[in-house]
Amino acid sequence: MQEDSVFSRHTQMPVTSRLKITVVTPSYNQVHFLEQTIYSVLKQSYPNVEYIIIDGESTDGSIEIIKRYATRLAYWCAEKDQGQAHAIAKGFAKSTGDILCWLNSDDTFTPGALAAVAEYFTTHPRAHAVSAGAYLVDSGGNPHGTLPCSYTLGVRATYNRFRIYGQEGVYQQATFWRRDAYFAAGGIDPSLTFIMDLDLFARLARLKRFGRLPQLVACFRQHEAAKSSLLSIVHDREFAAFQLRHVQPTYPSITRHLLHTHYKYQSKLRRLLLVALRALHLTGPFLSA
Repeated sequence: MQEDSVFSRHTQMPVTSRLKITVVTPSYNQVHFLEQTIYSVLKQSYPNVEYIIIDGESTDGSIEIIKRYATRLAYWCAEKDQGQAHAIAKGFAKSTGDILCWLNSDDTFTPGALAAVAEYFTTHPRAHAVSAGAYLVDSGGNPHGTLPCSYTLGVRATYNRFRIYGQEGVYQQATFWRRDAYFAAGGIDPSLTFIMDLDLFARLARLKRFGRLPQLVACFRQHEAAKSSLLSIVHDREFAAFQLRHVQPTYPSITRHLLHTHYKYQSKLRRLLLVALRALHLTGPFLSA
């Protein structure tokens, strides 16, 4: 598979399997990518993984694919739901893992990803959440070569950064958090369509700043049918409500502008460093975020 390319280099390391990692995949009519997603989870070397798939009654053959792997899943269902966020929330309600994440049905993990995540949380017992590395791929699973910066090595994001500047550099596919932090933050908002990840991450970061794992652990697939390419009006409406809830009651407009500028130039520097690392065929833990 193309996801096992040059960007999927990883470090083999001894890791305890005591921490259970729950992966939830919301599925709906992504038959062309779903099996690659499932395979990338089930082939992980880390042994203590709970995999849950919540399908919204797909009509394109996705359910038949899920059934082929049913014996290796902790739970799955195919029933109508109220959208992606609702499906993810249902999955987490069924979960028993110590560490939680979700992987959309067109994205994938790289080899060794969950072992690296388990190692991070084992060696950082006070960490609530971690932002790891991921790269953008096209519909064929090939890394985007036309973008100036097509990957991230994570960000030590704070609540202020999420609510003032947004999610840039924190890819949902490569973000993981502890179970107790998820429920303390109030869980995912099932009413959201586009920014359920930003909304959850902001509330998690309000509890404690995100840690950073500078290792490429996931592939974020961008294609024409992806939901993030559609319905910008709905996205803008949700983001405006997010800002109203998290930002405007706290800061006047001039303060918001100054903070946004600060994070903007900080992110530009981070991306320039990533471009340089890619040109040198290097990745490493020495980038500032």
